[in-house]
Amino acid sequence: MTIINSYIPILRWKLAERKALEQLFQQDRENLTPLIEFVMPSATTKKQGDKIVITKTSKEKLTEMLSDVANNFLKSCGQNIIFIDVHLLDSDVRVSSFEQILSSSNKLNLLSVPVIYIIPVTSTSADMATRTVAINYAKSSGHGLCIRIDRSHFDENDLSSHISKFVADNKLDTKNIDLLVDLGVIGQGIIAEDIVKKLTQIPNMNNWRSFIISAGAFPKNLTEFMPGKVHELDRLDWKLWKSIKDTTSLSRIPLFSDYTIQCPIYDPVNIRGSVSVRYTDNDKWWIFRGKKPGIIDQKTKEKGPGLEQYIDHAKTLIGESFSKFYKGADYSFGDAEIARIAAPKNKKPGNPTTWLTIGINHHITLVARQFSNSVEKKAEHS
Repeated sequence: MTIINSYIPILRWKLAERKALEQLFQQDRENLTPLIEFVMPSATTKKQGDKIVITKTSKEKLTEMLSDVANNFLKSCGQNIIFIDVHLLDSDVRVSSFEQILSSSNKLNLLSVPVIYIIPVTSTSADMATRTVAINYAKSSGHGLCIRIDRSHFDENDLSSHISKFVADNKLDTKNIDLLVDLGVIGQGIIAEDIVKKLTQIPNMNNWRSFIISAGAFPKNLTEFMPGKVHELDRLDWKLWKSIKDTTSLSRIPLFSDYTIQCPIYDPVNIRGSVSVRYTDNDKWWIFRGKKPGIIDQKTKEKGPGLEQYIDHAKTLIGESFSKFYKGADYSFGDAEIARIAAPKNKKPGNPTTWLTIGINHHITLVARQFSNSVEKKAEHS
């Protein structure tokens, strides 16, 4: 199997993320390996009188989605390697869903790699069964396995022996295992040297098929940013990885993984957010903060701006004041969409899903190129 040596974006398997992957340029798709987190779909509801009734449950929608999951993998990711993680699914459907996802992708000869926690958050029967499914598939398919470790696991004194024992007990070969260290949410207080010290606990660093560090610095929501303004937010996850990459304490440079323009902590509750745009730059995010659409002013009783705020954001982004940062319509699908929406004759602003697709597609494109260039420069100077 091909050795993984690319950027790993962590994405939930939802419409915006799927389209963002589908619309990548081929040369950029080849420079990344997505890690797909399956989540429970929102139930379909409708209003009947004064009540909201469920017309299709979350599990019914999951069943529908999984019926064509392999073809959708092919559409969004091509024949490239993908990591599959189901830990966010409900426990009573997790095992069967995992089996269905892996078996259906195998029928189309897709290179799916199952992801598991060797130290589960809760040691339920579902966790153990999911682990068994992953290990059996890793062996039978020859695709290998990805082990995911949280930052909290480094607080355990026997982490190294725990990892080694897991590999030995299950008769696995580290050369067919990808090791992902997920730092989760990080903030300004994180220190690269402290993380490097923790990473030295990992046994046989050079023997794993790939060694990956993931983190996310994007907030859960945008409430801390004032509407009507453009804000800057440091890409602390990228800056942390660059500091770790440049250290001399590790025998191996980790691959970079992030949560794109989303928070690592998944919130399944759908709350109407503001009409805002997230645009990734080399070391920061630009946040074009809008207002929630159609809010009635309690004093004037006037209805506030709606989705047309997206058009204003797009015009600002491609305008003279941001000419240093906007990459141009040819840079990615997302950038082309920004230019299209900003065009004088356009009256269609898009919706939150449209703009999440735009933001993720642009982010993945930029980071895939950043990572590729960074690794090449490191190799030249080593």
